[in-house]
Amino acid sequence: MSCRRRWALGGIALALGGCASVNPEPDYGRARDEVARATGFATLYQPNEEERCREQVAELLEGGLTSHEAVQVALLNHPRLRELMFEIGSSRADAVQAGLLSNPSLGLLVRFPVDGGSVVTEGGVMQNLSELWQMPIRKQIAEGQVEHAILALGQNAVLVAAQTKSAYSSALATASALTVAEENLGTAQRFLDLTGERVAAGAATQVDLNAARSTMLEQLAHVRAARFRAGEAKRNLVLVLGLATPPERIELSDRLSDSDHGTLELERLLTVASENRLDLRAVKQEVLALEQSVPLERRRVWRFVGGGLDFEVEGGEVSLGPALELELPIFDQNQAQVAKAELRYLKALERLDGVTTAVSQQVRGAYERFLLAQDMADLYRAELLPLREESLNLAMESFAAGKTGFLSVLEAQERLLQTRQEFVDQLEAVALSIPALEAACGRPFDFLLEAEE
Repeated sequence: MSCRRRWALGGIALALGGCASVNPEPDYGRARDEVARATGFATLYQPNEEERCREQVAELLEGGLTSHEAVQVALLNHPRLRELMFEIGSSRADAVQAGLLSNPSLGLLVRFPVDGGSVVTEGGVMQNLSELWQMPIRKQIAEGQVEHAILALGQNAVLVAAQTKSAYSSALATASALTVAEENLGTAQRFLDLTGERVAAGAATQVDLNAARSTMLEQLAHVRAARFRAGEAKRNLVLVLGLATPPERIELSDRLSDSDHGTLELERLLTVASENRLDLRAVKQEVLALEQSVPLERRRVWRFVGGGLDFEVEGGEVSLGPALELELPIFDQNQAQVAKAELRYLKALERLDGVTTAVSQQVRGAYERFLLAQDMADLYRAELLPLREESLNLAMESFAAGKTGFLSVLEAQERLLQTRQEFVDQLEAVALSIPALEAACGRPFDFLLEAEE
């Protein structure tokens, strides 16, 4: 590169550097797009839009809260996501800085004569020219860091969405468990009333009545405990949403689903995860950045190549000429930093292998949990629960007719009460397995079903 061309490039870089500004808005838009693709919701907190975000949260909370609305509230309100949005802006500032030349240095020297003569004035302007061939790679690395920050936010948004859906499902499950506990209490009360009638008729003893009353009181205790657990689950949901609203003021609009959620194929899920998991993409971006850092460190053998202009004024005469200053790579040729960059790159490759393996196993585990939860819920729904209900009805009819003993009815009732609660637990397991599968694959559940179709 000719001296004239270097000076021209330096002048252009200085001119552009003087106009440089930090504008992370396009990066915020890219982050919102990544979150929308991974979660199915384009709602995301935007810096400098506090009032608009508060209005959106208030609108979502009106008239009851669905699971989808809860996720949107979390994406707008979760403190970790807000923190990472500002991290994106910080990374953009670093990228702008990477495209700037360092400031030139100005030196002045004035020598006054001691035994007569003229005052001598010397000066010079010096610029580090080595940055001209370091800057392209430096900018690539900085842009990679911006991309890494965007992907990190997207992955955290996926986890926040999954956490929110899980908290919402748990709140629904505890509410359903409270309903079941109240139904169980009603069943126990009816049996107590029936036993009282049998005692009055001389067909049952006081021992039988006490046993029936004991069962009723146990179910009453279960109702009170279930009511507390429902409140705790709703408080946990409000905490995940980042709200200061009293939990009792949040009304959940959805109900715990007991329908079939469809079928999925493991190999297809593994492919989706390998292509879409944002944390996997972030590690790949990190590997690329560290790969680029190796040639950058090699170019830093000549750490300082200064070019500039010197002048001297003595006795009214002015002399002017180019100046060159080099840091000679005699003792330190940056070998250590080159080796360090190479080792960090190899370390990142190993980390990529580890994350790839972990993603595969997470998908397999989430898939197996989803299948098991669906199978168990189907078993309870189609066979076990109807069988328990029929057994209790037959036992109570037989007991009322004096054909069956008290213990047979009590045993049938206890099994039904337990099966009802277990069925709610199985429905909760299904509901929790879906966000876990979404987080493992990096895409919303609707997309996973569409991919199978």
